Amino acid sequence: MSSIMERIAEAETRADGILEEANRAARELVAKARTDADEAIAAAAASERVHTAEMLKAAQEDGEAIAAEVTEKARTETKRQIEAAERNVPEAVAYLMERIEAAV
Repeated sequence: MSSIMERIAEAETRADGILEEANRAARELVAKARTDADEAIAAAAASERVHTAEMLKAAQEDGEAIAAEVTEKARTETKRQIEAAERNVPEAVAYLMERIEAAV
């Protein structure tokens, strides 16, 4: 029969083994959590880069559309002003001719 001291020693040995196993499992869980977190951060960064590129492309397309609209409006307004000026050319020439004739 084993003595109480031997049984206590065996219990302590088993407790030490359980504690070591728990520590090992905890280290593995922490390492897995770190790996998972690193992977999640990398995935989020990649996703954000894609999203940013998409948003940049959309903004560029919007900017080009606005620029085209502004350019067309300016072109139309310039054409309108040229036409108005051309309608006034005969009157301006007549005025200048009157001034020249009056001066002569």
